[in-house]
Amino acid sequence: MGPQADEGFMGVWRPCSLRVRARWAWLRFRFQRRGRIQQQQRRCTRSRWLWGTAIWLAPWERWPRRASLGIVPPAFALIALGNVFGGANLHTYGVFFVVAFVWIGIAHPPRTSAAMAPLAAAAYIVPLFFLPGSIAAGLSSAAITIPVCVLVGEGIAWGVGRLEQIELALARERARTERLRELDELKDKFLSTVSHELRTPITICRGHLEVLDDRAGEHEVRAVREMLIDELGLMGRLVEDLTTLAWGDDRALLRFESLPLDGFMSSITAKAEAILGDRVRVRPAIQGATLRADPQRLTQALANLLQNVADHAKGDGPVRFGVLGESSSWRFEVTDDGGGLPPGDERAVFEPFSTGSSQEEGTGLGLSIVRGIARAHGGESGVVNRPGQGATFWIRIPR
Repeated sequence: MGPQADEGFMGVWRPCSLRVRARWAWLRFRFQRRGRIQQQQRRCTRSRWLWGTAIWLAPWERWPRRASLGIVPPAFALIALGNVFGGANLHTYGVFFVVAFVWIGIAHPPRTSAAMAPLAAAAYIVPLFFLPGSIAAGLSSAAITIPVCVLVGEGIAWGVGRLEQIELALARERARTERLRELDELKDKFLSTVSHELRTPITICRGHLEVLDDRAGEHEVRAVREMLIDELGLMGRLVEDLTTLAWGDDRALLRFESLPLDGFMSSITAKAEAILGDRVRVRPAIQGATLRADPQRLTQALANLLQNVADHAKGDGPVRFGVLGESSSWRFEVTDDGGGLPPGDERAVFEPFSTGSSQEEGTGLGLSIVRGIARAHGGESGVVNRPGQGATFWIRIPR
């Protein structure tokens, strides 16, 4: 072939070579761009994993509920990044906004979704400037998607709020019903106990009077009279205990006085010795200290504690009685080694008409009166139980 043929061939080859090189450059650009996009997508994926792990491990139970709103801006930012590098299909990423607003509606009160709307709109619109296609179409899509998301979030929030109100109302109603049931049980127990306690002495009095002969001697009449006085005294004490129980925790009915602590303890010691005899061991009171209380009612409460030990503690072991000074109160204690209470009776013994697991006869009002008097003074009462060993009943009175 001659030189002219070579020049013709090269003339055809040059345009083909240019087209191939242009095509090759375009393909290389596409592959590089796809690589950059994939790299950015991997970075977004890592960011999502990091944020998800941090959110999962955060101590939300210790933080207020509104603290969880701090994850909303990062969530919207991740949705926006995903939209930038994930393609131009706006409807796909609109679903994520709906999911975010559903969570906001469930977890937060009404109007929170409306407050988050500007942030969501920014996260929806900003990626439009980096995507191919018409921005106007994206704006129209945002004008539909974001309001729908807000409506979904607000609707769920109002519904959840209404459900919470209903649950609170039901809880209050259940508590009221339970309280009424307890009061009904207490009323039945009260009527049963009082009728039993009054029926027994009335029956005894009536029986003795019915068999008393008109020609009975002076000695027999005197014995019946003494027995009637004793039984009427029992009924009078029961009525007095019921009266005390009714107003025992009313502070307005107390007559407070400033009492020397050692003198008050001396008077209680005399009563303790009358109840327990030589079993009582008294710890000396703090000299010069004073106590502000109603002496009559506090004496009644401490006497009830001492009588409770005398009636229910096993054996004839020593009973220790004393008062301890605390930072803001005085703590009166009665300690015995009489076996203690059965486990589980520590709270029950202070309930009205409750004798715990004891088989001893009684109205079950003594420790209830103790608790009422202690609370009327602004204090409390309780027991430190040592099952099988003994118990320490205490009354705490503010200084």
